[in-house]
Amino acid sequence: MTVDPYLVLVYAHIVLFVYWLGGDLGVYVAAGYVGDRKLGLDERFRFLRLLMICDMGPRTALIMLLPLGLEMARLIGVIEIGPAIGGIAWLIGFIWLGANWWMFFNERKPFAEKIRIADLYFRYLLIPAIIAVAVYSMANGGPVVAEWLQIKLLFYASAIALGVYLRTELKHWIVGFGMIRQGGGDADKGNAMIEGALLRSRRAALVLWGCVAIAAFLGKVKPF
Repeated sequence: MTVDPYLVLVYAHIVLFVYWLGGDLGVYVAAGYVGDRKLGLDERFRFLRLLMICDMGPRTALIMLLPLGLEMARLIGVIEIGPAIGGIAWLIGFIWLGANWWMFFNERKPFAEKIRIADLYFRYLLIPAIIAVAVYSMANGGPVVAEWLQIKLLFYASAIALGVYLRTELKHWIVGFGMIRQGGGDADKGNAMIEGALLRSRRAALVLWGCVAIAAFLGKVKPF
């Protein structure tokens, strides 16, 4: 029996896509309970922990879809790169993924903060780099030669940017819970801060889902 490597990558791409949207749905539902001021603080923290666990699915998918998609594009000839570049992309992807899972299991260790900052700055660099490649390819016909992939890269970069934005909203949750612990009038202000961050986060999450869905449509249908 002969197995087509490209079809194996397509299967992996589908699995990652499912875990991205499915995991995000878990994050979306759990967030509602985190922001529910009628629940006890310990219970809200349990839902926050559940939220962070569910988020590792989308986080894994976002990271691995980059080298995976690059390899798929290389195999069908819609991007002009050699196997060496693809291999470097896989190496970077696995290092990036390993760093994120390490942070998840070691979030309280002092070194985790340095990894978190490095991860954030890497995303800051990756977003404009992907946009630049897409725009340059639109203007010059390469290295990304397919129009559908050029546009897909823009939606992928938007998804990364929205993920970075959602991290900034998480900081408001942390501050808000600190105020709730203080009690009194600060507790009401803390709950209001969390509820405001939750509302903004949910709006951003809906836009992110739209970006992911459109990117998946472009990759499967290839309309251009």
